[in-house]
Amino acid sequence: MNSTFTLSQGAGQKLEFAFQRNDGNTADLEWLSTGDNLRSVIQLARGEADLGLKAKPALEPEPAIDSIIRVDRSIRPTYPDWVKTVMHPELESIGPAEYDISRVEQWLHDGQKDGKCIEGSKIYAHLKETYTLKTCLGLCDLKVIQNKGTAFFREHFKYKAVFAWKGVVRSRDGDLRAPYLYDLGDDVALSWFWLGNGWFDSDPALRLAS
Repeated sequence: MNSTFTLSQGAGQKLEFAFQRNDGNTADLEWLSTGDNLRSVIQLARGEADLGLKAKPALEPEPAIDSIIRVDRSIRPTYPDWVKTVMHPELESIGPAEYDISRVEQWLHDGQKDGKCIEGSKIYAHLKETYTLKTCLGLCDLKVIQNKGTAFFREHFKYKAVFAWKGVVRSRDGDLRAPYLYDLGDDVALSWFWLGNGWFDSDPALRLAS
């Protein structure tokens, strides 16, 4: 035992900095001060021992999430109690029973591009005037995508708020609202956005590519 060694304040600070720099913690210090563990480190420093690193076990690859969206359009979607009128019930059954998520276009109105913002009612009017509303996804599509989970949503929509314009409704207060999905952190949330609000480039319409 070396009885002449003392840990000065400066040496102690060096040791503290070394632990901080190498993500050490109090448990590591306890290990170092136990038994002959420090002797092994000293021998390594003096070239009297070699360091052997253990290989980390390979991580299991995460299973791929099925990219196919399956929708039973024979079942009418359930709307919130505050909905007075479903604006386009005739479109609820229109669309494929199965499609790949890669076929879904994240469409933007020109008024949403290049940092611009446009009122939702103008997007809605454009979709109706150009007869492209029927190409948009509806509420039933959103619910299937929601059930795919957060990892699937982030992979394909990158934290955006994505809208299903075919599912526009009128509330009991008279407001028009469009359903959308967004990343809530631990979950994918389904909500409704007032058409008097502004839409940005992070608020695309989901449409099936022709």
